[in-house]
Amino acid sequence: MSRIELVRQAVDEQLADLYDLLAVRLMFPPGRVEVKIEQEIRDLYTYPERLESGYRDEWRAIATRALFRHAFDDHWRSDRDNLDRYLAYLRDQAIPRCIHEHIELFRTLGEVLAIARADNAVAFPDPTRQALMALIWPEGRRS
Repeated sequence: MSRIELVRQAVDEQLADLYDLLAVRLMFPPGRVEVKIEQEIRDLYTYPERLESGYRDEWRAIATRALFRHAFDDHWRSDRDNLDRYLAYLRDQAIPRCIHEHIELFRTLGEVLAIARADNAVAFPDPTRQALMALIWPEGRRS
């Protein structure tokens, strides 16, 4: 198995939790950022669908790049051993420390997740989506 396949499998299996992905996103921020991560997380109250439609994939890509770049430093170890050791470091030290240092951000994410997963939560479309839906299904033609 190639390194990139190992890394992708590790991200899928061991870093699939949104809290872990957010921690990795905070530890390895992308080079060019349009909106600060704190604002992105606060915006989830209004646009919770962004979490599943974009942020998760973006954070997974960041985690994949970070593991690929940083997990294979010991050239005398096997790729799997290097990756396992780095993941253990992330799980046992780096991620908990990141969560502790950004506790309010993680609390906000937890609130958003709780709201989104609640049985009685109803998502209201934003004005742009309402306008688009009105174009697709004008009032007289809806059934």
